[in-house]
Amino acid sequence: MKRTPIIFFLLTFASFSYSETNDTDSVKTKKERPWLAAPMIVSNPSFGSGGGVMGMYFFNTEKGSTNNPASSVSALGLYSDTDSYFLGLFAKTYWKQDTWRVTAGTANPRINNDFDLTGLGNVKFTTTANILIFQVDRRVYGDWFLGMKGQFMDIRYSDPNAAALTYFALADVEDNTSGQLGGVVSHDSRNDQRYPSAGHQSELSWTDVPESWGSTTSYYITEGFYNQYMSFVEKQVLALRAYGRFTPSETPYSGLSTLGRFGDLRGYTAGKYVAENLIALQAEYRVRFTEKIGGVVFAGASELYDGSFKNTTSDTFYPSGGLGLRYMLNVENKMNFRLDYAWGTGDESGFYMSVGEAF
Repeated sequence: MKRTPIIFFLLTFASFSYSETNDTDSVKTKKERPWLAAPMIVSNPSFGSGGGVMGMYFFNTEKGSTNNPASSVSALGLYSDTDSYFLGLFAKTYWKQDTWRVTAGTANPRINNDFDLTGLGNVKFTTTANILIFQVDRRVYGDWFLGMKGQFMDIRYSDPNAAALTYFALADVEDNTSGQLGGVVSHDSRNDQRYPSAGHQSELSWTDVPESWGSTTSYYITEGFYNQYMSFVEKQVLALRAYGRFTPSETPYSGLSTLGRFGDLRGYTAGKYVAENLIALQAEYRVRFTEKIGGVVFAGASELYDGSFKNTTSDTFYPSGGLGLRYMLNVENKMNFRLDYAWGTGDESGFYMSVGEAF
């Protein structure tokens, strides 16, 4: 199995912020302010230790409408003790009484990598990137949507030391500008988009990454998830998630699957463990102790493997577990501030602080 902790960290932050703006409830109150701000803490071997702030603003594209979901814009800024940073701006908008959903975002990270690899020693280099993402979905029947999504990414590597130059040669690391485009089908029956207690959400996508758009090799990505929400006791919710991501054998390292992206699984550094295929299962039990304060306990497991599923072994299996606290920043719109601590195998662990649930 390959271990390449480079660009996946950047994509995880971009993808995380992109998904956290997936808010489809209407702004329900005149009492609550339409904006939120929350601190962020980062402790990651690829990024270092540091923090920043995330802000969100809610608005309605159809003034005076009570049926159209609330659109949102979020901004994220992070800085670490390794002089690394991440800047991102993301938006999710709803049009024509939620007939159309349009999501877009941009991110500009710089990561000063400094890690030890067996046989190479201390590897140091700087990664910078410019990332653009978008997704357009149209409601076609009931809760079913069809859509299209794409991504553009420009990655540059600089200031490598001698060990990094060797690593670049072994892992085929090189500057890369590439684009991708794919189709999406989804279904959403959740009773609330920010803190659901019933219903489910599912999505399946197929994305083409052609060599003609800059990729070193043409490949494709098949990806999907299914989230189920149930409540057996008032103020308690059981959330279940199944996630899969699959790529062919010729996929370049930057397109491989990794733990830690979209919270699959928490407790692992995104990019440290990568392979062609990923299957992850999670369960999270959420309890509200008071109107604003709550807690969660969660556990999960993943298979990260190359080739067919028969190649899975004990070395491709990764467990995860953790605990978290919740503080509801906006009661009527059910927007939580979350703090989680998760651990995986060996010395893998981490803190997660953000706005919104993990899934």
